Amino acid sequence: MYELIIENYLNNLTKNDIVFFALKNNINLNNQELDYVFKTIKKDYKLLLGNNYNQVFLNAKDYLSKDNYEKILSLYLKYREKYQNLDK
Repeated sequence: MYELIIENYLNNLTKNDIVFFALKNNINLNNQELDYVFKTIKKDYKLLLGNNYNQVFLNAKDYLSKDNYEKILSLYLKYREKYQNLDK
């Protein structure tokens, strides 16, 4: 059930949604970073929700500034911990 909700949300996700969320969390993405984050979320969301998320973040190092990478990883880990028991 949660997978269907997530897929529906991602189908409607826009770059503006990402910009707003990033700015709300003190992350300023340039256009290339925004494109990368948007495409990665759309394409790799199952990896991000599973146990292979490290691979996504290893790849991200090549596309994000060090500061943005660290902020995004920290934010991701915070939410991952907060919602880790959601599907149990």
